[in-house]
Amino acid sequence: MRKLITVLMICCFVLGLTTGALAEQVDVYDQNKDLVKSVVFIEGRSEYFVNGQTPGVKMDVAPYIAQDRTFVPVRYLGNALGVANEHIYWDSTTNKAKLVLGNNSTELTIGQKQIVVNGLSLGIDVAPELQSGRTFLPARFVAEALGYQVDFVDGLVVCYPKGMEKPDLSAVKQYLGQQVPQGETYNLNGYTVPKNPETEILISNSKINNVEIKLGIIVNGYVNGVLMHNRDVAKQCDEAEQILASKLGANLAKQVVDVARTKTTQKVRLEKDFTGPNGEVVQITSGWGDTTTGITVWSKGA
Repeated sequence: MRKLITVLMICCFVLGLTTGALAEQVDVYDQNKDLVKSVVFIEGRSEYFVNGQTPGVKMDVAPYIAQDRTFVPVRYLGNALGVANEHIYWDSTTNKAKLVLGNNSTELTIGQKQIVVNGLSLGIDVAPELQSGRTFLPARFVAEALGYQVDFVDGLVVCYPKGMEKPDLSAVKQYLGQQVPQGETYNLNGYTVPKNPETEILISNSKINNVEIKLGIIVNGYVNGVLMHNRDVAKQCDEAEQILASKLGANLAKQVVDVARTKTTQKVRLEKDFTGPNGEVVQITSGWGDTTTGITVWSKGA
């Protein structure tokens, strides 16, 4: 009889472990079932990619980088991550955005370095921004709150479910590389800009607050927790100089970019202003620890 009881106890114990393991697998599935396999955003590009599908989904405004964080308009960010429009809420009284996906929810308020994840308030290093009447949220914090992992890969902001393998980006990379022949250019507020830059230089095509153009030069260091190394700062600077010279003239373009050339690692702080031929304000900024040198040109009187 004792042997029988012992056997039954062992069976119950093993069954409990098995049931627990199955429950854990179900929980993981339940947490991920509302998530898409992958989302790719690109700074300065009005198009995002879901599950590697190309062409991507068009946006009427492009993501931008500020303080080493990628900001995306709230509705596009939510939709890309699988949040239905009816689960994206905006309170104009408090300037608060709320997104709900499955069992996860997150809230952020314009100007506040804080995020509420499933009712728990956490501090973050940047605040949501209001640009030209549009709400932009820091993509990493929102995506992670909704169950995603976020990586920065070859200039792409990639979101995919936590615990899953990193997605195959070959189709998106191929699309981006083939869509515009190397060397083809377009006019951006009077600047001649390459549609497919030869370097990793970041080019913003959103005109916000009278910004004519914004260039970002990536230097060695960490971006969103990912080590960026072997960045060719010199080549990026050469391309930036050509872009600026197309409107501001070769002389001023060289003066501006020569300042940017002095930062090749995070351990340099830059802040210098120039005046353009038509009264433009040209500013070079990069804080100590930043991995991007920003060159911004504002129209006269901005």
